[in-house]
Amino acid sequence: MYHPTTRLLSILELLQSRGEMTGSELAQALEVEERSVRRYVMMLRDMGIPIDAERGRYGGYSLRPGFRLPPLMFSSDEITAVVMGLMLAREFSPAAFPALESASAKIQRVLPGELRQRADALRATLALNHVRAGARVMPDAKINSISLAIHVSKCLDMAYVSAGGDESRRTVAPYALVLHGTAWYMPAFCHWRRDMRVFRVDRIRALSLSERPFERPTDFDGVKFVLNALARMPGTYAFEVLLHSPIGTVRELVAPDMAILEDRGASTLMRCYSDDPHWLARYLARLEMPFTVVETEELRAALRALADEILENVSR
Repeated sequence: MYHPTTRLLSILELLQSRGEMTGSELAQALEVEERSVRRYVMMLRDMGIPIDAERGRYGGYSLRPGFRLPPLMFSSDEITAVVMGLMLAREFSPAAFPALESASAKIQRVLPGELRQRADALRATLALNHVRAGARVMPDAKINSISLAIHVSKCLDMAYVSAGGDESRRTVAPYALVLHGTAWYMPAFCHWRRDMRVFRVDRIRALSLSERPFERPTDFDGVKFVLNALARMPGTYAFEVLLHSPIGTVRELVAPDMAILEDRGASTLMRCYSDDPHWLARYLARLEMPFTVVETEELRAALRALADEILENVSR
């Protein structure tokens, strides 16, 4: 399935290489209807790309004479930073989506083949889920290697250090790459354990691309798998909060991947997992919705600490 950004880039590539094409020719090349071509052309014009259209039986679309997109020179780390920055901006500012898509399309259009593959791999494999302050979002060679392995469906050979400090060497089939909270996680099939595992990327000491191929299940949900795995890890709290609003109202404020919501009539029970009760306390305060903590005592203590901090600031 083509992404809209890919079709925009394809139109630019076709017009720059062929000079002029009719709407039906572009529609056939992109496997869309002609009205979709007209919509994509309008989007490109809104981005500032000068596309001329000539009406009539022999009319068509062409780039204004003399127009060429200027070349951009990016290093591997730079393009990683750009792609991740655009994805984070989309996560925190959904309203800016059209402008971010426009910027992404313009950049990808002028990337050389190797960097374009890297950018495609990052966009296709990275998942961001409730990213918090302190998360490592700077370019990382391991992030690049994992995303590329997922993109080309090749296993990774790696040295991994467990939470207890034991180092092991494994061959894994990486299914996804998830930035959740402040840490990167890689759900993968471990050939050593012959089972699915979730690996903390910061505990990977070394890794290299293997020639061993793998096939990822088409219905695999990386975020959901990571959240379920974290719920079973030591040090993770299972929080339950009764929100005193109907589930329809709560769903407008609480993302489906944030928590499990259970309809309780006039109220809604929210279940979620995290290793940071202080983060959840601040999240609940921002909801501006009355609630009662069912579990845990750590969350109650975090809310009391937050209340004391607010009162102290007010009294200054």
